[in-house]
Amino acid sequence: MSTSPRLASAVDGKSANIRTVMRHSPKVREAFDAMYATLWSGGEAPVDVKELMRLRNARVTDCGL
Repeated sequence: MSTSPRLASAVDGKSANIRTVMRHSPKVREAFDAMYATLWSGGEAPVDVKELMRLRNARVTDCGL
């Protein structure tokens, strides 16, 4: 997986990352934020386990922790 963005930032002077790219579409940002909130607040796994999984995934995919 590449850490090079495939889409440009929607914010002048800011590098492309998930937040600046999603500024292209507020509806996409709203949907993503709702999904992410559900992911963290629901389910069977405790939040600390979810955080460990997030950190491991970031390291495996070289997302630039």
